[in-house]
Amino acid sequence: MLKNQFSITLLLLGTVLIAACGGEEPLNLAPKKAVLASPFRFQRSLEVKPGLIFDVLTWGRGKDSTSALLILRSDSTHQNFEALNTDLVGKPLDVWDMDLDTDGNPELAVQVLLSTGLNDLYIYEFDSSGTGNAIRFPAFSDKAKAGFKGKDSIYIKEGELRRDFLYQEPASTEKTIKRTLAYRLRNNGFQLSEITEKKK
Repeated sequence: MLKNQFSITLLLLGTVLIAACGGEEPLNLAPKKAVLASPFRFQRSLEVKPGLIFDVLTWGRGKDSTSALLILRSDSTHQNFEALNTDLVGKPLDVWDMDLDTDGNPELAVQVLLSTGLNDLYIYEFDSSGTGNAIRFPAFSDKAKAGFKGKDSIYIKEGELRRDFLYQEPASTEKTIKRTLAYRLRNNGFQLSEITEKKK
């Protein structure tokens, strides 16, 4: 009798183990990308320092290239919560936290891709009270737009914003060259200069 019960128990245990191992699921499941509820299209959270968090969202309905930008500033240390809302043109790519003028107030830059293939930045500096002030990122000149040949890249190097792009003089047959522009932030305005490569 005990022998039969032991055999039945082993049989049931074996069945459970086979059933548990039977489903062949991949071991490395990629995490599912979170889908934002409409009308939101893009979201990033940046913790500038403990207790100070910026949530950056874009929202809107209709054309993908035009929407609105919403920046939520949460200062849980001082119980101060602010919001900034403005129009946005372009497809959002990334959000950066910077302090280019080293004044202690964070600058948030929202990088967007325009339909022309150019990048643009929406930059806001926030003071200690939470007020956000827009800082205009310089647009390309008409001549630069006419000679623009692609590969526009904006990045930070040596404490300043830089921009690389391919350029060819308008109505010229000369080969395309890479140009590098440097943007230094002073008194909430950018000073623009071009970096030329030293000839070897």
